[in-house]
Amino acid sequence: MKDASAEELAVRSQNGCQASFAELVRRYGGRLLVLMQQRTGNLHDAEDLVQDTFVKAYRNIHRYQSSFRFSTWLFTIATRLADSRYRRRHILQGVSQATSDLPSPDTVAVDDESRENLWALARSLSTNQHQALWLRYAEDMSIKEIAKVMRKTQVSVKVLLYRARMNLANQLKSSAAGDETAEIASYKENLSSLKIEGAKCSAGFLD
Repeated sequence: MKDASAEELAVRSQNGCQASFAELVRRYGGRLLVLMQQRTGNLHDAEDLVQDTFVKAYRNIHRYQSSFRFSTWLFTIATRLADSRYRRRHILQGVSQATSDLPSPDTVAVDDESRENLWALARSLSTNQHQALWLRYAEDMSIKEIAKVMRKTQVSVKVLLYRARMNLANQLKSSAAGDETAEIASYKENLSSLKIEGAKCSAGFLD
């Protein structure tokens, strides 16, 4: 069962295999928790949303179409539940304005610790920027898939990714404070590995 794809497990779940659905919960529970905690800023609320997401997914598994990625379908459910529950609390932050140029887009290899540190730094971004980054690089979703999950246009997703990367670069500059340590250099290498497709945005396009 562990060798089966998420899509295969979802189809088995449609046929009544509870063990297959339990495997899906195991695979995606932690990922959803990270995303929902960033979105809510509260672990307890995030755990509730993850539970509600899987309950709704289980009840509606018959609606899942195996021609689509299961992760996209599941994350769409989670995002819509979060939007519905927290819309009145105005927890969604606006997109931060870009204030510096992009660092080099060259891809470099970095260790796991550097990646964890960079994601920790990314938590200070707006909710939408962090979510876009997470779905793109942690979940390896395409721009089209992210747009569906976040209910935004593909152009909006590209702008979010562009600005998020720029804001991370600014924070790294501030952290360096004129003295670029080895750790900051490692962060910058990690940041440069976050390639953004279609990031050819003009100044007017970003206004």
